[in-house]
Formats: sequence, C-alpha cells, structure tokens
Amino acid sequence: MGALAAACTELAARAPATESTLTRIAAAAADTVGVLHAQTTVASRWAVATTVAETVTPLAAVIARGLPAGPAAEWLAEVRHQAVLVQQTAALQPSTRTDAAILDRPVPGPAADRSVDPATVVPDAVGVLLRATARGSDPPSVAEVSAYTIAVQTLSFAAERLGPAGATAAGPSRASDAWRAVRVALRPYEDGSRRPHAHAPSGVTAAGRLHAVLSEAESDPATWTASLRASVAAGAQHLPTFANQLLYRTVRHWADTGTLIGYARDMPPRDERVAAYLRGYQLGGLVRADAVDLQPVAGALHNARLLSLAVADHAAGPGVRATAGFPQRAWAANRALLDDPQTPVALSEARQQAHQQRQAARARPGPSRGR
Repeated sequence: MGALAAACTELAARAPATESTLTRIAAAAADTVGVLHAQTTVASRWAVATTVAETVTPLAAVIARGLPAGPAAEWLAEVRHQAVLVQQTAALQPSTRTDAAILDRPVPGPAADRSVDPATVVPDAVGVLLRATARGSDPPSVAEVSAYTIAVQTLSFAAERLGPAGATAAGPSRASDAWRAVRVALRPYEDGSRRPHAHAPSGVTAAGRLHAVLSEAESDPATWTASLRASVAAGAQHLPTFANQLLYRTVRHWADTGTLIGYARDMPPRDERVAAYLRGYQLGGLVRADAVDLQPVAGALHNARLLSLAVADHAAGPGVRATAGFPQRAWAANRALLDDPQTPVALSEARQQAHQQRQAARARPGPSRGR
C-alpha cells in the first residue's frame, strides 16, 4: 500500500492542472483516514486501503485519456500496477464486515455547528461522539459520559419509532431503556467533573444539539420528513460501535487507573469494605472504584450495545437503506452480529436485565445521597 501511495503522489505532481480536482479528492480521502487513525485498527485500515485501491483503478482510466506520453504516463502505469497488487492481496485476505464499517464512520465538520437541519445535525453529532469516545489517551469524564448517554438515549428512542409498518422494537425493554440504565449505573461514581463548567467540551455540545433536534420532532414518525427519517436510521447504525468505545475507552480505563471514587454504601457490597460501609456518607466512607465495582456499568453498556444492534436493524427498513448516504457497511456489520447463533440468547438476556434495571430505577426515587 505504501508503494501505491508513493506512485499516486508522484503522479499527482506530474498530472495536468485539469486533473487537480481528482488530486484534491484523493487528498481529502487521505485526510479522512488520518482523522480516523486513532479510532482504527490494522484490520480496519486494511479495509480502507482495499477500497482506495478499488477506487484508484477507474480514476486512473479517467486521467489516462488526456495524459501525454512521458513521466506522468509512466507513473500512471505504476499506479495501476500497484492498485492491482493491493486488490490481489485483498482477494486473499478480504476485510470483514466489521472492519469495513469504518468506511461509513461520519466525520464532523465545522459548518454543521450552525445548522438546525436534522439531516446535518444528527450525523455530525454522531461523528463528534464517536471521536470523543475513541481517544485512548484522553477518555471522557463521568459528566461527559452522562451527557452522551442522554443524547444516544434520545436517538435510540427516535429510532425505535421507525421500521416497517406494524413492526415494533420487540421485547420487554428497549435500547433507550438500556442507555438510561448506563447513566443510572454511573450515579454512585465521581471523578470531580460533576460541577458547573465555564466551557462545554465539543462532545457535550454535540450531544446537546443531538438531543435538542430530536426532542423537537413530532412523536409520530409518519409526520417526519424523509431527511429526518434517514438521518435517525443512519445514526442508529453507529450506536453499537459507540457502546463498544464507551466500554473499552472509558469504563476499562477508569477501572485500570482508579480514577473514580464513591461511597462504599452506594457500591456493590464487599467484605473488605465493611468499615467504610459503616461510616456511611462521611469522608471515611469514600473508596476508590475498581473493575469489580464497575461491573454494573460494564454490564449496562453490554446490554445497550446488544439492544442497539436490534434497534439499528429495526430502523433500517428497505426504503431507508436505499437512500443516499445510508451507512450500508455499518448496517451489514450489525446484521452479521445479529445473525450469529449466540446473539439471540444474549439479546434475550439483555432485554430481561435492562427491564429489571428499569423497574428497579422506578422503585427508588434516586440515589440515597443527593449529588
């Protein structure tokens, strides 16, 4: 792939000025890959490389028609040769649907900050949230995660109202309930971020915009515009990935680093914390949360991921999938996971647990200590 990139660079330097538009498109593609580098794995980058190689071949044919003989033509031949080599390797080592889903990842842009059109706001906000939860070196705070889950709960609730006529998001519980359960599970934990802030992080701003634009929509999806239906269905396809990133880039980071503290009385009971438990909501009752304490949060995110898979598939009716810009690869990756023989059992358990958490949350008015 490095040889193909070098050949494309040399060709761009020698191609006529009339082909500069194609050069800019190629540069934009390379830029996008760079923006998503922190969120990708070697396998997902191979999926991107394969797609780029497949795109290079028809572009080379367009350039060849007006290209004079000389160095530029020689580099064009090299580009074609290297693209074929990459495609041959890809035929032997094909990308999985899950890895290829990165090609549908929305990339936020500054122009969307001023828009109120759901077709622009929803994909842009989802792109911001995916990027905010993908940073391994700077994971979101508890307050940020709470804001994010409010937004994705609203998006899930909107997606649950889509789908084929007469169909419903089956089960005693929904993805929106599961996302609320994540926030409930996080209530006992503190990292100092639950306080007023002078400036909201970009992810929190995007979450607020996503929540606001979908909260203003009519309750009956039959009254929605085609762009709103399409943007909600498309945004829902990325919720399973978002849940995965929250689990691996935040909860596991908090558990490994001991970032969170809380009162032993609000955490799962443990023999070694009896003294702290008896101190109640005094300074001596504070303990540092570890992986065992955060298991309820991890479990809630696991349920949210599974139920989001079901809702994403439910929202993606044939008509919606045919719209321009629908993330076909992300939908295919979600569909592949749903088709796994083990998924129906796990999904049933997730529905049951999310339903139990919802009932438990209704039974108690809130945390035993005001925060």
